[in-house]
Amino acid sequence: MAFQYGGASAIGRSHLDRGKACEDAYHIVEEDGGIVACVCDGAGSASRSAEGAASLALNVSMALRSEVGQLHQASAVLALQDAIEDTRRQLQRKGPLFDFHSTLCGIALSKDQCLVFHLGDGVVMGVNPDDWSDFVVSEPENGEFAETTYFFTLPEWRKSLRVFCAPRKYRTWFLMSDGTASFAVKTLPWRPTSNFLVPIHRYLSDLQDIEARNQAILSTLQSPQADRITADDKTLVWVNAQYQF
Repeated sequence: MAFQYGGASAIGRSHLDRGKACEDAYHIVEEDGGIVACVCDGAGSASRSAEGAASLALNVSMALRSEVGQLHQASAVLALQDAIEDTRRQLQRKGPLFDFHSTLCGIALSKDQCLVFHLGDGVVMGVNPDDWSDFVVSEPENGEFAETTYFFTLPEWRKSLRVFCAPRKYRTWFLMSDGTASFAVKTLPWRPTSNFLVPIHRYLSDLQDIEARNQAILSTLQSPQADRITADDKTLVWVNAQYQF
């Protein structure tokens, strides 16, 4: 089965003004018969969050690539949890874990199965491309205050990790950090935007080259319109499974 996909991270204006690097990261790996995609958003308050986000996205994606044929089995969730714990151990050897704070959202997708996982803020949205009113969403989870969230580096991270299986009719997926979510989706309730996600999906679907899709997403995230809405880093990953019922 063929997958179309693309992704990009754009540095936010607030980071540019302070001479900071982008603290978002994403990773996509296509395995025979499946695909895994992760988006991680490093905390601006943590000194090495970019490293934490990049390590987490890579390790989780690589761990789940071998599970794409059994995503509805307990072994897939165990592989996810082990990858998070392994990343924590790796980073802890480099310094205090709170220096590497990051959130996590992602999917592992095959023709018959889809595993959604999410820790902290950001948004995961799956759409039935035949009916955009039919969708599933994993919403951001914030703490006591709107600007606080949960990170994989916290001691009780397992309590904040959300995992669920999505029906196979949701073949188009969007993963985004909270910077992108501020303009890419509607809230109360959370739902797709007809003036952003729909045209993005249609445009990307017509592009045959992955690099062209990545550049198209990056250009969108770097647009003056996006910059006016949020000064935060912005990441968007799009995955489209090309199977039919």
